[in-house]
Amino acid sequence: MVATAAAALVVFHAAWCVLVPAGSDDLTLVDVVPGTPISRIAKQLRDAGVIRSALYFHVLARLARKPLKAGEYGFGRTRLVNVLRALQEGRVYLHRFLVREGDSLAQIAVALERDGLADPDQFMRVAAAAPLLSELGVPAAHAEGYLFPDTYYLPKHMPPAEIVAVMVRRFFEKVPEELIDRGERRGLSLRRLVTFASIVEKEARVPEERPIIAAVFHNRLKREMLLQADPTVLYALRRWNWKLSYKDLQINHPYNTYRRHGLPPGPICSPGLACLEASVEPAKVTYLYFVTRKDGTNRHAFSKTFAAHERAVRKSRALVRERE
Repeated sequence: MVATAAAALVVFHAAWCVLVPAGSDDLTLVDVVPGTPISRIAKQLRDAGVIRSALYFHVLARLARKPLKAGEYGFGRTRLVNVLRALQEGRVYLHRFLVREGDSLAQIAVALERDGLADPDQFMRVAAAAPLLSELGVPAAHAEGYLFPDTYYLPKHMPPAEIVAVMVRRFFEKVPEELIDRGERRGLSLRRLVTFASIVEKEARVPEERPIIAAVFHNRLKREMLLQADPTVLYALRRWNWKLSYKDLQINHPYNTYRRHGLPPGPICSPGLACLEASVEPAKVTYLYFVTRKDGTNRHAFSKTFAAHERAVRKSRALVRERE
């Protein structure tokens, strides 16, 4: 009788440990390092509160005869058998990662480090690896501009080269071939198109102004005028949140469009599809200048002549002084 009761108790305990959900309703992340033995994985899961019994997990894993895959896993309240199946199938946790329109390569690298997804220096080196860029079809010395703005779901420990590849492939998936062809007909190779669009992306703060700003830059290029785009100087300085001084505008740098004619050598950020579209289909306007209104709307005042532009600049500065 005692033996029967003890056996029943063991069976009940095993069923409770294996079949009854354990863990927290909140997400628990467990990082399984490659080469970790099953016994240590079992203890790691138990210590994290994901399972109740390291012993039963170990026994079931051995009986299943399927290898457990390394990686970072995310568990809520679930059964031990589900935890085991997740590790057998390698269903690792995917981190939501956002590349925003206007993010530069360096900003993306910093964000990846912040989320624990990549070493920024290694990511930057890989993003400038010629063999990888050639394989991906990037017509540049680095991947700046070709990491498409989108939401990505990335596992921890994903090699930086694979992260770059995922984002560049998304660019070629999302940007229609027909749009690239229209750019070619306008005299914008893919590299020039992405470069042009990246400047529009940084300048345009209101969606409906994108085609107008694109038109201004097209008009200036046709007249062989300097683009004089502040974001290109900020890119050269590697300082996005910076108030440019007259001295900054004089720096001798390939990306300083206050001193160098034409487009800079490459993109300054990742442009979105809307700015790429605006760059090949600009508004039919003859404006040559624009300045931020400084009235809290993020809109610009556009001008056809330098005299009108100077008046708009004075008005904008007066609004700033009124608020000080």
